[in-house]
Amino acid sequence: MGTEFFLRLLCKSLQNRAQKLLTAALAVALGVSLAAAALTISLGMRTQMSQSLRAYGANILLVPPLERAQKGATELLGTMPGEIVNRLHDLGSKLGLLGYAPLLYTVAEVRSQRVAVAGIWPDAMRQLSPWWQLEGKGIPDRADTGQSLVGISVARKLGLRIGDTLTVTAQGRSRTFRVAGILTSGGSEDEQIFVTLRAAQELANRHGRVSLIQVSVLTGQNRIENVIRNLEANLPEVIVQSRLQVVQAEERILSRLSFLLGLIAALLIGTSALGVAASMITSVLERTREIGLMKALGAGSGRVAALFLAEAASIGLFGGGAGYALGVGLAQVIARSVFQGGVPITGTPAVASILLGIGIATAASLAPVRRAVRIQPAIVLRGE
Repeated sequence: MGTEFFLRLLCKSLQNRAQKLLTAALAVALGVSLAAAALTISLGMRTQMSQSLRAYGANILLVPPLERAQKGATELLGTMPGEIVNRLHDLGSKLGLLGYAPLLYTVAEVRSQRVAVAGIWPDAMRQLSPWWQLEGKGIPDRADTGQSLVGISVARKLGLRIGDTLTVTAQGRSRTFRVAGILTSGGSEDEQIFVTLRAAQELANRHGRVSLIQVSVLTGQNRIENVIRNLEANLPEVIVQSRLQVVQAEERILSRLSFLLGLIAALLIGTSALGVAASMITSVLERTREIGLMKALGAGSGRVAALFLAEAASIGLFGGGAGYALGVGLAQVIARSVFQGGVPITGTPAVASILLGIGIATAASLAPVRRAVRIQPAIVLRGE
């Protein structure tokens, strides 16, 4: 049997049994779809989480050794030397830090109301807190000491709007700031007023001091723990605190979700294999005389096996491709529902889905193919 004749026979077989083969291919697609979804989420979300988990805020904090509240003072926390920021900058490239932002907190009076005031680097905080929603232009740079951001709750309480001025009094000092923007974060920042770090240091008479430093690093528990060990070794005068709870929670969700999808996919793949096996055994039974005639004309067992395995591979190829398309769509829906963001699409799940589909269909066809190659042409052609 020549190659051209073999291909013609294969195409004819696929055309004549298109409906039954399509049913088998859809069964494969269902099993592959969940496997593709699990793989897409597992690969894509781990990369995505490493890049975007910082949207939850910094995952490491550097704080003074002891929190203290001086008697009669208005500070909420103790402070530490600002030169630690410079040392952290030198460590940044070595440790692969995504960013860091020093803050100085103090309590001040504004229009007879006590309000928490935070001194920040505006550009650094925008990087570490991308979920902040800002109405207005905000503070343009860290050198500007005359503008402020006001949390939405403070703005409502004090009746402040963009462009208004407010006088802030702390430690017997008063400064006037212009409201450059209204901040909404959904957290404690809504209750605070933000000025530049330099302005807060002057206002609180804490020149060159900071209350804490927020640090963002790529996630993965082992990576964060390694960074923490390095920070503790290089900055012994501060306490290094991690926010691993968020990281661990996300990774637990991802692991459990991938396991659940994988388990369901395994069950569906088993069902798919049974469907392909049933389709192929039916094909062998329906084409017994055809197989006998092929053998009588000189087709060896290898050619007969190759014909049926090629049909199975065609089922797997179509089912794997369709399963990948379904799986990617399902992965996007799950990612947006669970992780509030889309999942990156890579080529690995596509290749894996097609290979898995072909593998399922081929493995499920082995028993029917074995039956086909055992057919004796003399017995079949005699009608026995």
